[in-house]
Amino acid sequence: MIVDSNIFLHIVNPEDAASGQVLAGFEAVSLTSPIYINPIIFAEISPGFAACSVVERFLAGLGVTVVALSPEDAFRAGEAFLAYRRNGGRRASILPDFLIGAQAASRGWPILTRDPKRFATYFPTVELIDPLKVPND
Repeated sequence: MIVDSNIFLHIVNPEDAASGQVLAGFEAVSLTSPIYINPIIFAEISPGFAACSVVERFLAGLGVTVVALSPEDAFRAGEAFLAYRRNGGRRASILPDFLIGAQAASRGWPILTRDPKRFATYFPTVELIDPLKVPND
């Protein structure tokens, strides 16, 4: 399973009202599936930390493995971005969600996310899991 950056932002910001539920959902799925991120997600969560080594320790403590994007993942992201542009998308450069979604689709990984909209549109075969809807008993 690949975990979107918005999940980690909840975990490092426990004052958010939903953070406890997000953490419980994350913990529940981490018991049944390996947890991955890619360098894009690493970059998205890094601004909240003082050094790269601190981010690495944080992720290791959660049992997260960083997996590089393959050329196939990147190509699939480009195809999704092209579809986005053909559908009227205005961004001129590829969006991180396309890289995350393509990696998940290529590898058969579900995505744990609080923001499934773009993933669902451009990667309809990927299982999307909302941590607020994960049974954690």
